Amino acid sequence: MKKLKLLSLILILFSTFMGCEKDDALPISENPEIILESNEIYGGPNRKFEIKALLKDDLGLETIDINIPELDLEKRITFSENPLTKEYNLNYKFLVPSDKTITETFKIELILTDISGNVVKKDIDLRLDGDFIAPILTNLKPANNSVVFQSSDTKLNISFHAEDYTGIDNITVSNAELGINEVVSVGGLKSYDYNKVFSIPSELKSYDILITTKDNFIFPNEQTTKINFTVGDGLTSMYLADLPVNSDLSGDAFGMPMLFHNKVGNLFTFKYYANSDNKGIYLLGQDISYEPHCFGLSSTGELINDISSNPIILPTKGYYTITVNPMDLVYTVTPYTPTSTPINLATTPITICGGGIVNGGWDPNSTALALSANPSNPYQLTREITLTGSSVEMTITGNNWSPFWRLDAYAVAPYLGGGNASYDVTAGTYIFTLDTELERTTLIKK
Repeated sequence: MKKLKLLSLILILFSTFMGCEKDDALPISENPEIILESNEIYGGPNRKFEIKALLKDDLGLETIDINIPELDLEKRITFSENPLTKEYNLNYKFLVPSDKTITETFKIELILTDISGNVVKKDIDLRLDGDFIAPILTNLKPANNSVVFQSSDTKLNISFHAEDYTGIDNITVSNAELGINEVVSVGGLKSYDYNKVFSIPSELKSYDILITTKDNFIFPNEQTTKINFTVGDGLTSMYLADLPVNSDLSGDAFGMPMLFHNKVGNLFTFKYYANSDNKGIYLLGQDISYEPHCFGLSSTGELINDISSNPIILPTKGYYTITVNPMDLVYTVTPYTPTSTPINLATTPITICGGGIVNGGWDPNSTALALSANPSNPYQLTREITLTGSSVEMTITGNNWSPFWRLDAYAVAPYLGGGNASYDVTAGTYIFTLDTELERTTLIKK
């Protein structure tokens, strides 16, 4: 009996000692904290959302669980024990499945546990109708890199159309050098048209106009667009377009509008092939837009610089030399017969070498992208090609690089020359044409 009492006493003392040791090693802590950056966050189908929070505990953090059962999200983050983590900036991203819709909402459950076993929970509302794009600008004037003609009272017309899914808060149009700093409070409208004329110095100089748009979303999106223009006493470049006014000049990869061939003073010379009778053309002062400089004919047949002008008509199918002086508003149209010799594909096969093209590559003896002659014009070599996207560059060549036309800027392809320019493109099927007489190419979306 004495032995049994002694054993019981020893067990009690051991238990008391171990309890004290445990209490000394792990004192009772306060509850951990989850400090949310926001109680509501936004995502979208096939788009990542981001959970941000500060996690704190006076002793140390053990785990944080992030759960959204409807999205099959069960994530546990375990914190370091050596040393103990007492503070942690949670920044977790998750991709919303593409089959969800913008009308759906979810609860994000956060469960934080500290090393003493304390647990706290917080919920965050997740909405999928977020707006992540700043207001979009279209119909921008002046066109980027355009020329404003110098005069005794030089005017600059700035205009554009702005749209935004959640509404536009404000728009700023500015250029410190010109003393322009206009802030327009739009008040949440989803579309807005800006149009204003400014008097500017007549000095021959280039300027940048900055247009900053900010939307009305709870987490505002802001973006600045820069437009460069030059006050000039003439045009530095001109282009020929055979499409109706206000056609999309950026819809194809390259070649339309077509760059001029020669410039002496203010006189520009083009060579052009009209593929039909009564072909209508316009002469432009910029390559991306019909404004501000669009040269066509008035109702009485005079050359004018006006987007409402009529096209210049080339009466018969064939090659033409066209000259234009945009300052004096004079032009000539002269048909001609080429004196160069067209390529005989039977004896000199021509192919496309390049990158960004299905079946492309840089083997000049490959026939995968062999060209054919246009049945109605032997100077035009053409074929259908498929672009993989991103960018494209090419050299048009015979066997062993003889002869060759290397694609340069503005779709120019000089015989035995050029600089291997790279063009940003979208994937798809295109019709490629090289005109060996004009030394110009086109790559038109099919």
